[in-house]
Amino acid sequence: MKKLLKNVLEKVHVLKIIGIKNTSKFIEGISVDSKIVQPNMIFVARKGKKTDGHKFIMDAIQKGANTIICENKFFSIHKHVTYVLVPDSVEALGIISSNFYDHPTKKIKLIGITGTNGKTSVATILHQLFSKMGEKNILISTMCIKILSKKYPTTHTTPNIIDINKYLNISIQKGCKYAFMEVSSHGIDQKRIAGLLFKGGVFTNITHDHLDYHKSFRHYLSIKRLFFNNLSKKAFALVNSDDENSHQIIKKTLAKIYFYGIKKKSDFKIKILKENIDGNQLLIDGHQIFSHLIGRFNIYNLLAGYATAILLGKNKNDIIKSIKHVSPINGRFERLVSHSGLRIIIDYAHNPDGLKSVLNTLKSIKKDDEKLICVIGCGGNRDRKKRSLMGKIVYETCDIPIFTSDNPRDEDINKIFNDMKNFKSYLKKKYILTFMKREEAIQTAIQIAKKKDIILIAGKGHETFQEIKGVRYSFNDMKIAKYLLKTYDK
Repeated sequence: MKKLLKNVLEKVHVLKIIGIKNTSKFIEGISVDSKIVQPNMIFVARKGKKTDGHKFIMDAIQKGANTIICENKFFSIHKHVTYVLVPDSVEALGIISSNFYDHPTKKIKLIGITGTNGKTSVATILHQLFSKMGEKNILISTMCIKILSKKYPTTHTTPNIIDINKYLNISIQKGCKYAFMEVSSHGIDQKRIAGLLFKGGVFTNITHDHLDYHKSFRHYLSIKRLFFNNLSKKAFALVNSDDENSHQIIKKTLAKIYFYGIKKKSDFKIKILKENIDGNQLLIDGHQIFSHLIGRFNIYNLLAGYATAILLGKNKNDIIKSIKHVSPINGRFERLVSHSGLRIIIDYAHNPDGLKSVLNTLKSIKKDDEKLICVIGCGGNRDRKKRSLMGKIVYETCDIPIFTSDNPRDEDINKIFNDMKNFKSYLKKKYILTFMKREEAIQTAIQIAKKKDIILIAGKGHETFQEIKGVRYSFNDMKIAKYLLKTYDK
């Protein structure tokens, strides 16, 4: 792909151009990583939390960058390079990316889904739902970028703005009219969605999480609110009315506001007729449907998907016909039943509220003579405050709590265990099993479980690795559980 520099710089706040001032030259790509720069690319030097991209300007030039976007001029001028000084490189990057990839969000209906829990589920439900209705669309989520049926790997919940525009452009070329995208608080704060035009925003909920990054719940809330503040008058904001912070989130939005929920008065409501381990019998707009998605939290996610489809102008009967066929999402309350009837649930729950929702669902489903066993760990180098909260929830809700490793990263696993056990409880005699190796913890859970017991393996969900001391080792909860069941299933 080629574009004239003057077209790529359109609407960018340029303070000054230094060096070669010819803006009629061709640009063949954009990069924020000097290691992957190729000839005739723009290199955007950003000031990050850990490192400053301005230090790598010379590296980028040596790789062939012909244009540098930067915030200061304290560098050696290379005679064949154009230096574009801007007040904010990150904001400029958003505009440049959109210009280079032909303004994809002007041509596709982009929906952003944000919240502590449920982002992946709602985005994936929408992707499945629209696909089943015959509507071509792109999914941008934690698990992958998916255009029609083709998957592209991702490393962040919200990818960088270059990749977002690139894949949106590819999706448009393939005939996509809709885009469903997770929007994380990190992505909002780091301006990874700068320059994107959203047709709508969905708010699922907000609870204790990411406070290692945001430092306070108040700051976390303000970042989520910023996403809705930036929606246009032509956009819609769909908000979970049952979340206690729902009105805080939309305080200053210009978008048209709609509410969805189960308990409070809402524009979109759903009635639960029957809940069990196989799924839920539901009533939506006078239509009875059975959904294989398990748990009350998934009923909220399904309703958010239904409401979004209505707001995007889809036919109600078509939605009802298709939504009942939405299948369970990989690593989100994913179920495995052994030959003996032992039930294993794999879920990504990695914060107190998500964990509590999953465990309460399982507790309401199981019978008195059935045990609930939970295998859980907490990530290293992340929010330490939530560890004791999660430990207490498991300790007080489960019959057998098993603490193990998650992604310890650079932290001592014993330190993480100590944090998880640092709580006070009205229960005094219940023990906690502890295993440093996650596979041993899962194995023990399967060995001690009896027919019809439920094992929750929480925290990693769809992830296919464990990160320990800077190395990612192959590890998949579902694969491990299936393998162990072959040996230990009664």
